[in-house]
Amino acid sequence: MVCTAPERGKRGGGVGRQGRDSATRKVARIAAAFARAPFEPLGWDTALRTLAEATRSSHGQMLAMGARHLAFNWVSDADPGFHTLLEDIDGYLPEVNYRVAAAGQPLEMAWEAHYDAVRAAHTDERYLDAMRRLDVEHGAQMVLTQQPDAFFGLAVLRSESDGRSTEADRHVFAQAAPHVLAALRTQNAIEHQGLLMVQGSIETMRTPAILLDAAARVCYVSEAAAPLLGLRTLQVRNQTLRASVPATDRALQARIALALSGADTGPSPLWVRSDAGLLLVEVRALPRQDWHFGFTPRVIVTLRSPLAAPGEEAHHLAHEGLERDARHLSEALSLSSAEAQVVALLSRGHSRQDIARLRGVSVQTVTAQLRNVFLKCNVRRESELAAMARAVTEIANG
Repeated sequence: MVCTAPERGKRGGGVGRQGRDSATRKVARIAAAFARAPFEPLGWDTALRTLAEATRSSHGQMLAMGARHLAFNWVSDADPGFHTLLEDIDGYLPEVNYRVAAAGQPLEMAWEAHYDAVRAAHTDERYLDAMRRLDVEHGAQMVLTQQPDAFFGLAVLRSESDGRSTEADRHVFAQAAPHVLAALRTQNAIEHQGLLMVQGSIETMRTPAILLDAAARVCYVSEAAAPLLGLRTLQVRNQTLRASVPATDRALQARIALALSGADTGPSPLWVRSDAGLLLVEVRALPRQDWHFGFTPRVIVTLRSPLAAPGEEAHHLAHEGLERDARHLSEALSLSSAEAQVVALLSRGHSRQDIARLRGVSVQTVTAQLRNVFLKCNVRRESELAAMARAVTEIANG
């Protein structure tokens, strides 16, 4: 039997005039609460409570999930064991969690009818039991914004006594969502200023450092760290920091997960061999703040050479490695010096935005240079070019 969910919608319908007037007042209260949320100490908690009250639900919820890590999951008036219980049963996986499995496109609402369809096709009794124990089996939800490797979601969680959501409840929820998204963007802008301050401090001290956000995505690579990334050390793949050696990568990912949870990563060293010698990789959690959306860094990964003076010599050796690779690429692929440097950085996992920042040019300039390189090398994708460049430098460096 094939179970088909009912048609999704961006907003509820069938609400009478009196109901519409009431809904308008409720949405106005929600909009005001979320507009204040980024600027008040408990603003987001208050806003989620307002959303829950306006939709006659027990809890309001906001969460963000990355490809490998949960960035945050805030639930107003939540049971103290809410998060632990979900983590114990892998409750954020779509094959376990019917809410995640029912998620639609941005600003597309799902509710109990969609949960029923998912549960009819496959039911994880552990999750269902957990929801009943927490008394949050019902509700409605919406993806606010989605990126290739992360999404931000909004939901209301309803108890057995709340009952299933009504069309009027869902109408208020849908109308409120754009206001929540606007507040989320404001919070992003505020936190971005903090990111710029951290970046400035790192560059001033010439620290080889990589910053990760709450979903373990790379959000910044310092100028001193960029030349240390490469085929034989660390790489940035799809905004994820990975070590080239599988055993080292497993240890690195374990340390990142610990740091994201706020735990101490411990004193055990993590060493990576590079062209400039041994590198000590250290992973540390950055100070947390309440109601932090993870736009600013949560983890700092620093690279240190035991044979180099802090900053200067390590940077010099790494820069020499980059220049050497660029010379090989220029000779092998008939590239200009500037084009070869762009390709060398690309092969080390940097995005066009990273390359533009490191070279002090615009993204448009980098794009134009890559377009010329594609023609010279007869490739169509950055991944093809990066693979070709890595093969050249690996052979040339012996």
